[in-house]
Formats: sequence, C-alpha cells, structure tokens
Amino acid sequence: MVRDSTTVSLETCLDLLLQSITIQCLEALQYLHNLGLTHCDLKPENILVKSYDRCEVKVIDLGSSCFETDHLCSYVQSRSYRAPEVILGLSYDKKIDIWSLGCILAELCTGNVSMYNI
Repeated sequence: MVRDSTTVSLETCLDLLLQSITIQCLEALQYLHNLGLTHCDLKPENILVKSYDRCEVKVIDLGSSCFETDHLCSYVQSRSYRAPEVILGLSYDKKIDIWSLGCILAELCTGNVSMYNI
C-alpha cells in the first residue's frame, strides 16, 4: 500500500497527540495515587482539554475518589470504564483507574466504545 506524505504526517500527528494525552493522564494518576487516592470515575468526560494549542489535558472530578484507607464503595466507575474486579464485587485499588484509562485510550484509537452502558 502506497501512502502519500500527508497521510503519514496525519497518522504521526495523531499518534503524538494520543501519546501526549496518555502521558499527561498517567502523570495525573501517579500524582493522585502517590497521595493514596483512587479517582474511581475516570472517563472521557473527566479528562478536560486545558489547552488545544499546547495539547494539555487535565483530569477532573474527584467527587467519587477515595483514599486507600477508606471503606470501599460497591458502586464506583461508569459502566463503560468499569474494571473487572468492580463488576465482580471484589476488592479493588488504584489499578481500576489504569483499567479505565486503557478503555478510554482504546476508544480514542478505534473510535468505538469497548463496553457500552447496557
């Protein structure tokens, strides 16, 4: 398959954009996790574009967040971004935020929601 330079450029640009968003979200989660906090509701609506020019995003809405030492709530995370341990009613930790971010990134890459709200 032959691609022109415009197509390659656009793909490269989109890859760099996705990489930048991923790094910033991981840094935000690392910051929260180092404080002993789990976001508990990471979803696209909670990733705010801070600057289009500089491709900056911000993780927002800590209303559902909890400390590692808190009693775990049985209802956390939006359905489409819910980790398996939460679905199964098992104990969970900060890794559920990483699961949610993975779902969001898959959605950004494919343009499809992995698990719809049923």
